[in-house]
Amino acid sequence: MGRGHYVQACHVVADIEAAMAEWLRTTGAGPFFVMSHVRPSNGRYRGQPVALEMTCAFAQAGPLQIELIEQHDAGPSVYRDMYAPGAGGFHHFCYWADGTIEAETAHYAALGIEPGYLASFGPLNFAYFDLRHTIGCFLEVLEREPGTVALFDAIAEAARDWNGSDPIRYLT
Repeated sequence: MGRGHYVQACHVVADIEAAMAEWLRTTGAGPFFVMSHVRPSNGRYRGQPVALEMTCAFAQAGPLQIELIEQHDAGPSVYRDMYAPGAGGFHHFCYWADGTIEAETAHYAALGIEPGYLASFGPLNFAYFDLRHTIGCFLEVLEREPGTVALFDAIAEAARDWNGSDPIRYLT
């Protein structure tokens, strides 16, 4: 599928609980699956090592996954590049890489675009590219990793015939 086949749209939020409640109330997208206080490993923000702590919530809306991210620390990040603590809004689109993060990084480097953030979460490698100057947002790229692909599939399946019960489900 690769570049251009977006699977996710993400919003940075100030309060993830309030944001999920509002998404549920106004859009009916759900259920949300929450990963609390995750800390990616090997994080590099604009080439420099960085620690990051955030909570992520995922819900499916038709063919597109909705992600909400609340950053818990005040340190530099691709999220803080767009939104100060306490603020939020649309942040990025995301797609699965057909190859490796290294190949995606080389592709964007050839276009003059360096990664804003590179990290891992368990076996998942991912990168963000700052395309605000061209498309108005960041672009996240995920390496295909079986556990993460299965999680995304389970989130989509849970939304198919969701009846509104158990709207928020905590994974961690």
